[in-house]
Amino acid sequence: MFDPDCLKEIARAVALEGRAKYNEASALEDRGIYKGLTFWSPNVNIFRDPRWGRGHETYGEDPYLTSRLGVAFVEGLQGEGEYLTSAACAKHFAVHSGPEELRHEFDAVVSPKDLWETYLPAFEALVREAGVESVMGAYNRVYGESASASQFLLLDTLRRDWGFKGYVMSDCWAIVDIWKNHKIVQTPEQAAALAVNKGTELNCGSTYAKHLPLAVQQGLITEAELDDALGRLFAARMRLGMFDPPAKVKWAQIPYSVNQSAEHDALARKMAQAS
Repeated sequence: MFDPDCLKEIARAVALEGRAKYNEASALEDRGIYKGLTFWSPNVNIFRDPRWGRGHETYGEDPYLTSRLGVAFVEGLQGEGEYLTSAACAKHFAVHSGPEELRHEFDAVVSPKDLWETYLPAFEALVREAGVESVMGAYNRVYGESASASQFLLLDTLRRDWGFKGYVMSDCWAIVDIWKNHKIVQTPEQAAALAVNKGTELNCGSTYAKHLPLAVQQGLITEAELDDALGRLFAARMRLGMFDPPAKVKWAQIPYSVNQSAEHDALARKMAQAS
């Protein structure tokens, strides 16, 4: 039988190799994309519809199995101790498993029973048990709200009820969907302000950078509200040890040679056999 601890080992190796690459890039003052400490994983969506194009990323159709594997992976990625080894991301929150071509305009209206028994258990486990650092919203709507600007999902469920303390980010260009495809609002400025005010601190895309300054000018959001969101992003960087002397952060000592080490190659082989 497959042991989740094996997956935790794999995630730990991923985090160590990510740290090694980050340390090397930082020493060279290379701050380019794909050289950071945030990993957009695991995908704990439930695989129900074969028309969905993301099935290969998931742990399958079982909510309990998905939660157990997801918790193990997050614990391995983030590690233990004063500083996170890396920051994991639970995605895509939530009810994101329908036909791929409709994801940018679809409104997922599921029964409360299906929502709480099928779609949300793995996310709740990653938040409550594993302390996942970030959560990525989905492209679709849920009960009429964009999953990336949802009072119900992000503020009421995630933060208030589950006690989530990390940060929420959008899927790439999902903030565009709020005005362009879902037509919840009419302008990108309104979409950016709505997303921040409804719980999405970070945007994968350019909507925030281009349109939040204009949203402030238009009175759609205040600088204080932006500061509140920004504080959670900087708190995540602090938990990663990015502002402390490298000598104080043990993960900052990992050499580049950790990448594809003999130990990690053996672990990958073990994982393939156990799977």
